[in-house]
Amino acid sequence: MVRHIRHLLSCCFGSPPSEDPREAFRLTFWRNAIGVFIALRLADMLNAVTGLWVIPSHLPSSLLGAVLPLLQVGAFLTIPLNIFASVFTRHLCAYAVANNGENARGLLRDSLMLTALCFALAFGVAVIAMPWICDLLRIPHTIAGYLAIGYSLLAAFTPMMWASLQALRRFGALASSALLSALIRLLSMSLLLPLIGLSGYFIGQSLSLLAILTLTFFVLKPLLKQSRATPLLAWRRDVRAMARYAFFIALGVLSAALHGVVLTFVIRHRLSDELSGAYYVISRFAEIATYCGTTLATVLFPFVVEARLKKIPTNSFRNGVMGLTLLIGGGLALALYGILPWLFTWIPGLTDYGTYAPTAAYLTLITTLNAASSLHFTHAAARDRFTYLRYSLPCTLLLTLALLFLPTHSLHTIFHILFTVAALQLFGCLIEVYYEHCSQRT
Repeated sequence: MVRHIRHLLSCCFGSPPSEDPREAFRLTFWRNAIGVFIALRLADMLNAVTGLWVIPSHLPSSLLGAVLPLLQVGAFLTIPLNIFASVFTRHLCAYAVANNGENARGLLRDSLMLTALCFALAFGVAVIAMPWICDLLRIPHTIAGYLAIGYSLLAAFTPMMWASLQALRRFGALASSALLSALIRLLSMSLLLPLIGLSGYFIGQSLSLLAILTLTFFVLKPLLKQSRATPLLAWRRDVRAMARYAFFIALGVLSAALHGVVLTFVIRHRLSDELSGAYYVISRFAEIATYCGTTLATVLFPFVVEARLKKIPTNSFRNGVMGLTLLIGGGLALALYGILPWLFTWIPGLTDYGTYAPTAAYLTLITTLNAASSLHFTHAAARDRFTYLRYSLPCTLLLTLALLFLPTHSLHTIFHILFTVAALQLFGCLIEVYYEHCSQRT
C-alpha cells in the first residue's frame, strides 16, 4: 500500500522515465488515473448539486422513488450491449497494443453499427412493456415512462463510446466529455424540472448523454473515416476467442443485471413512497464510494491488457489499488455518518429525509466492499481469468433469492442482506488473491 501511495505522489510531482517496464507501467497508470480522477470529481461536484439539491427540490418522494427502477428497466433491456462492450474493450485494447490498425478500425465501426441496431430493438420492446411497468411501479401512464426508457438505452449505448476512448487511451477526451455532460445536466435540470417534473428529469439526463456521444463521435471521426476502406468483419479470425470471452462476461453481467432489477423493484414495490424516495437520496451519497474504484478500473483495464500481452506481472499492483479503495471508502463512510445528519438540515429538499442520513454510511460501506471486489474482477477479466465467477455468481444468486423471498419491509433489513453478501464476495476475492500469491512463490 505504501509503495503505491509513493508512486502516486511521485507522479504528482513528476519523475523521469523509467527503463523498468514495471515502473513505467505504474507511473503511466497513475498519471492517467490522477488526471481522469480530477476531471471526474469536478464533474461529480456539478452532479452533486443536481442530484442532491435540484432534483429533490422539484420531485416528490412518490416520483423520486420510481427513478432507479425505471432506469433498471432500460439497463436490463441492454444487457447484450453491456456484454459486447466488455468484449469490445478487451479486443480493441489488444489491437491497439499490437498496432493492428485494420482490425481496430474495423472492430470500432462494426461495433457501433451493431450497437445502433440493438438500441432500436430494445426501444421497441420497452414501448410494448411500458404500460405494465408503470402499473408495477405505481406511476401514471405518461410520456415520462417512455423518456425514462429512452434515457436508459442511451445510458447503455454510452459505455460503448467510453469503451472506445478507454481502449484507445483517449483519457483527455473521456474526462472532457464527463465535465461537459455534468454541466449540461445541471443546466437542463434546473430549467426543465420546475416546468415538466419527471419528464424534465429524463430529458435532462438524455441531453447530458447526447453531449458525451457527440464529443466522442468527433474524437473517433478520423478513425471511422479510415474504416471505409476496411473490409467488413476484418476481425473475424478472432470471433472464436471473442465468443469465449463473451460467454464468461455474460455470466457476470446477467447476474449483476438481475440483482440490480430485483433490488430496485423490491424497494419500490414493497416499501412505502417515503422509503423508496429515501433510498434514492442516500444512494446518491453512497455512490461517492465508487468514485475511486470506478476511476481506477477505467484506467486499469487497458493497462492490464497491455501488461498481459507484454508479460508484465500486475497482481501486486491490483492488491494496492484494492486496498486504496477500501481505505478511502471506509473513511468516507465514517465521515458521512458524522456529517450527513447535520448536512440534511441545510439542503433544501432533503430535510424530509434527515432521519435516514446515518443509514447512508451503512450503504456507503456496502458500496465500498463491492467496489473493491469489482476492481479484482476488472483485473481478472483484463487477464482473461474468470475463476472469480465460482464465488461471485453464487453470491449474486444468493442475494437475489434473499431479496425476493425473505421478509424485506425496511431499508435496514435490505441493507443487512446486501452487506452480508458483499462481505462474502470480498472474502472470496481475498482468498483468490492469497492463492495467487502462494502459486507465485512456488
